[in-house]
Parts: sequence; C-alpha cells; structure tokens
Amino acid sequence: MEIITKLNDLSPLKLAAQCIIGRLSSEDYYKDINYRENIKSLVKSGICGFCIFKGTTSETKKMIDELQSLSEIPLIFCADFENGLTMRLQDGTAFPHAMAFGKADEIDLTFQCAKAIAEEAKAIGINWNLAPVCDVNSNPDNPIINIRSFGENSEIVESHSNEYIQGIQSVNVLSCAKHFPGHGDTAIDSHLSLPVLNKSREELFALELKPFINAINNGVSSIMIGHLSVPSFDDSCLPASLSKKIISSILKEKLGYNGLIITDALDMNSITSNYSNKQAIELLFKSGADIALLPPDCSEAINTLESLITNDADLLEQVKISVGKILEAKKWCGLFDENKQQINLNELAEKNGKLALKVAIKSISIFGNRELIPIREKISIGGFAFIPDDDIQPGVLFFKMFAQALDNDCDFGFINDEISGEDLQSLKEGVSKSDIILLAFFYRAKAYKSTINVTDKIKHIVSELSENKKTIAVLFGNPYLKETINADTYLLTYSDSLPSIAASIVTLSGRQLFID
Repeated sequence: MEIITKLNDLSPLKLAAQCIIGRLSSEDYYKDINYRENIKSLVKSGICGFCIFKGTTSETKKMIDELQSLSEIPLIFCADFENGLTMRLQDGTAFPHAMAFGKADEIDLTFQCAKAIAEEAKAIGINWNLAPVCDVNSNPDNPIINIRSFGENSEIVESHSNEYIQGIQSVNVLSCAKHFPGHGDTAIDSHLSLPVLNKSREELFALELKPFINAINNGVSSIMIGHLSVPSFDDSCLPASLSKKIISSILKEKLGYNGLIITDALDMNSITSNYSNKQAIELLFKSGADIALLPPDCSEAINTLESLITNDADLLEQVKISVGKILEAKKWCGLFDENKQQINLNELAEKNGKLALKVAIKSISIFGNRELIPIREKISIGGFAFIPDDDIQPGVLFFKMFAQALDNDCDFGFINDEISGEDLQSLKEGVSKSDIILLAFFYRAKAYKSTINVTDKIKHIVSELSENKKTIAVLFGNPYLKETINADTYLLTYSDSLPSIAASIVTLSGRQLFID
C-alpha cells in the first residue's frame, strides 16, 4: 500500500484522524472480534495511532505489526512505560520508579535505564514513551504522582528528567514531559476529579515550571498537558488541557515551545464528568493542542474535529500545522523507513535486568536504628504485608525471597482495613515469641485511588503488633509513610518493582551482589 507522506494529500477527515490517539489492548484485540473490527475501522479512517494497555509483549508486537500493515499512514504506538514495559504489559524488564532514580542520584544510570526502556519499547513496535513525569512532588499527600516523580527537589527533577529524555531519544523513540504545568502539589487524583493548583504565577515559575522549561530547552519531543485547574494562569478554571491561556499563551508563546502537545487521557473523570466528548475535542484543539489522547469515542472525536475544521479556516490551518508536526515525528522515529531496525527483546533482558537492580540497590535509604539491618543471626521473625487493595503478589514475593535469603523461618500474613479485632488478636498471639517484627507496606500511587496514606486503624494495628518488639518497616512505595508509621528502623525502596523488592532483600540480609 502506498504511504501518504504529503500534508496536501490529506482530506479533512484524514487530517482530523491524525490528531487522535485511541486506547488499545492486545488482550481485548485477540479475544473480542467486535473490538478487533472496531480497531481496524479506526485504522482505515486514518487514526494517528494507539496507546497500549495490558497484554504480553509478544501478542502486542504481533498486533502492532498487523495493524501497521493495514494503515495507509504509519501508526504511532505509545505507552506509559515510565518504569519499564511492565507498567502496562505482563513482561519486559521492570525498573524502579522515578523517585528511586532521584534518590540514587546518578544521572548516567538514569540515561542508561531510559535508553534501555526505549529499546525494549522499540523492539515491540512502540515508538513513543509517555514519560518522564516532570512534576515536582512537593505535596506528600499527592495520591497519583508520589514515587512517579524524581523527587521533591526541582533541581533533582530537572537533572534526572533531562537525562531520561535524552536516553529515550537517543534511540529515536519519542519522549513526553508530563503533566504540564505541574501536578506535584495537588492532593486529588485527576482520574477521579479536577485538582486545583492554587499557586501564584511567581510560585509556579519558581518551582513547577522549572523542569518543563529545562526539558523544552533540551529538545523534549512532546509535552503532555495535565487535567488540573490553575487559576493564576486561567481564572476561568478550565482544565489546563482545555485552556488556550495555558497551552497557547503560556506554553507556546511565553515558553517558546513548538514541539508536539498532547493532552492527558480524555476518558478520565476530571474531563468526562464536566464535558461531553464533543465539547472536550472542540476546546482542546481551539486551545492549541496537537493530539487528543484517549477520547471516550474515537470515531465521534474524529468526526467532531473534521466538522470543526471544515467550517473554520483558521482552525484548519492550525490542524495542518499539528499534523505536519505529527508526520515529522513519525518520520524521525523511522516509521516511514522501508527497512526498519529489528531489535530482539530477549537479548536485552540480562543487561537491562542488571541495570534495574543496580539503581534499586543504590536508591535504598535506611532511617532510625541502623543496627537492626542487616539481620545476620538466625532469629524468629514475624512478618506482615500491608496492602490497600487485592494485589497480594508483591507481598508474597517479598516474604518468600526474604525467607530464602536468610534461610530463616518467617511466618507472614496480610493486613488491610477490613481485618477484624478477632483476627488481629490471633496475629498478635502468633508473633508473641518473635524477636523482630517486619512490616512491609505496599502503598503507592495508582489511578482511581483517592489516597495512598494509611488509616488511623492501620496505625493502631501497627502499634499493637510492634508493642515491646524490635520493628523494621519496609516501605515499597509511598516514602512519606515514614512520618506516620511507628517502627524502630525504616527501609525505603521508593518502588514496589521486582528489582526494588530484590534490593530490599539484599539490604536486609547483608548479602553482597557484584553487578557488572
């Protein structure tokens, strides 16, 4: 099939379609024929591409290759691979979260790991990593950013986000600085409702905007606009993603950014609870965005934009500029190349696994009574995994690895807010003869969760279990729990990824690892 590369060849429908990115899962694609036919229909309409969720790397690659063969214009596939392919897929190399990189604070490692993630993405046909998070996590109660940020210090976020961007782009994969103009100082998850960033312009330029300005100055491929209201920039309280004052006046004109501009996902409640699909599409493109990410109905979004540009000559010219940038980005990624570079994902696994573990080990922080770590003698240990949801796998993995590493008996149980008083009493009796209580907390930022803090009930349970006992708390995720959890020693990993779990075991057991 002949590939259209010239802007003038595109009809208003094709122009509109090139500005839309839909949601795609290989799991659904191969098990649901109606879903599959709908995706193929969007491809034939000329959609820009898709954002990948769920599935295996092999099935995802197979699906991408199939859809590329059907597309007149090469598709771009993107994903949130902030800490590796496993953030969205079942396999690939798991890396620690961004805050672990900030704590390790070795920018060369950040570059190498970002490059490694990009190589793995490219190996399965994904040419756009929607990362890094450039938000400065200045609010400990932030339920959605937290360890996804490089830290609370803007200089750390600037330096590591820049290395991450350069690492991604070094292998011709697009990067994306998000969530402009800064989602770090909020206490509301924008998947649930619209956060408000109540700061003056001076404060925003002094903190939130600094990593984005640095990214712009260093050639970031794209910027994602967040769903948050910023009254000092736009007193209408429109979400930044739909605000002309923020996208055009601040980002484009004041900061001089002329790269790709993409919205955050339009199927999030902060948008869908306040705007129809058509309203959101009209507002975001009239505000100066180039790409609408994950509209609830892609076909409706394409038809809405086609109608708008057919009846608005100025908007048509703006969309042509956007599509020109999109096609140039696809060309830069090599999507128009006839002989594309082939990368074997399996050949990257060993090298990348070592890289991930190196970062995880270097990021470990210990506070409090350091004499309790490492645990060298054979003693009785009572372990508890605190989980805010139904995902018990990280807890099971941690305690199994822990018992094997120390060659020690370690009885462990799971605790959440639903535990009864009777069950708690039983747990207390079970660890009555334990020498050390080991508490593992798996609280981290997840979409559609209103908080990542522990409840008063959990605090009480911790106090009950640790009474008159030497206690070690391992925080796999939210590091700010250190201020609310009662323990003698705190071990912080800044991630619940596999390498971070392994690094915690190495630290607790005192084992030496030699990584090339």
